[in-house]
Amino acid sequence: MHTKIAHITDLHLDEDFPQKQEVHSREHFRQVLEDIRDKGIKEIVCTGDIGENKGIEHFFRQLADFDLAVTLGNHDSFGQVSPYLNKKSDGQDQKHYYSTYQEGYQCIYLDSSQGVIDPTQLQWLRKALDTTKPILIFVHHPILGLELKVDEIGRLQNRGEVRTLLENTLNEITIFCGHYHMESYLQYKNIRQHITPAVSYQIEKNKNEIVLDTHTFGYRIIHLENGQVSSKIQTLSHANKKTVTH
Repeated sequence: MHTKIAHITDLHLDEDFPQKQEVHSREHFRQVLEDIRDKGIKEIVCTGDIGENKGIEHFFRQLADFDLAVTLGNHDSFGQVSPYLNKKSDGQDQKHYYSTYQEGYQCIYLDSSQGVIDPTQLQWLRKALDTTKPILIFVHHPILGLELKVDEIGRLQNRGEVRTLLENTLNEITIFCGHYHMESYLQYKNIRQHITPAVSYQIEKNKNEIVLDTHTFGYRIIHLENGQVSSKIQTLSHANKKTVTH
C-alpha cells in the first residue's frame, strides 16, 4: 500500500516578525494547500510554529478536510492550540505527544515546544521506542545538529540526551522536523533526519549570520510504500533576501 503524507512546518501565521519582513504567510499557506490538494494528498503532519491569535483558528479551519496530526513548536501555546487538537495525547503538564501505528511504522509525535524534551516525555519516549517496527519521529526541533548560525541560537537544549536514546535503539529511525526554516538531510548511525522548508520564509545555510529568504516557501511529501520511506521537497518561490542581525 502506498501512503502519501504532506509535512508542513513553521507557518507563523499572523505573527509580528514575518509581517514586518513583508512575509505573506497566509498566502504562502494557501498556495501550499492548493499544491497538496492538486496532488491528491489527504494526510498532513504539521510540526509546529503554527501562528498566533486568529492565525490558529484559520490554520485548523483550512485543514478541516484533511487527516491532520500536529506537534507543537516553540512559538506555539498549548492553551491556544489544544481546543483544536483531535489526537489523544499521552502528555502531561500541557504537553502534546503520542504515538500511532501506520503502514508498518511506529509513528512518534514529540512536543519540543519548551525547547527541551522533558524527563517525563523522555521516559515515555523510551517506552515508545521499544518496538520491532521501523520508527518515524515527527518533532519541531532537529535532533541532529548543523554547523550553522541558526543552530547556534535555536538548538534543542537536551538534543544530545535525545540522540543518545535514539542511537541506542536497534531500529532504523527517520526524523521529520522543522524549526530551522531550510531543507537539510543528515544521517548518524541508525538515525536519518530530514528538515523541511518552512511555509513562511527560509533561512540560508550560513555559519556567520542569519540571512532570510522571504519569498521561498514549501513543504515535503513523504511516501510510505512496501516498508520503505522516502520523501521529496516541494518548493514555491519568488525572490528576495534579507540579513537579520542577532
